[in-house]
Amino acid sequence: MTLRRTAYALGLLLAASTAALAQSVLYVARPAIALSVSDRSAARQAPVEFTVTMPDGKTTRATATPQMNGERAGTVHYPSDFGNAGMHVGDYRWSARIGGREVMSGTFSYRPSKEGQLLFVPG
Repeated sequence: MTLRRTAYALGLLLAASTAALAQSVLYVARPAIALSVSDRSAARQAPVEFTVTMPDGKTTRATATPQMNGERAGTVHYPSDFGNAGMHVGDYRWSARIGGREVMSGTFSYRPSKEGQLLFVPG
């Protein structure tokens, strides 16, 4: 095989392997929300139970466990830390409870984009 044919064959091999590699990569991006509540006056942070009410009225829960032996508040992420969570277009409500008492609440939404993906909209 001549040098020219070898270079041509190598070029085809590299082009084929690049195409195969590009086809085997999958990129997924999901809009998410991080929820965290801390008590600035407390010496130790308490666990915080977050409840999210989805657009269909169903609720899902997750508990943020304090970090660094209670020195820092914990964080949960919606939807990954919530067992039966959903991501659908609509309005969501969340509430945070410490020791059974609601200490904070808020809203967020998911809206469709022109490209057909979901956009996270803080409340």
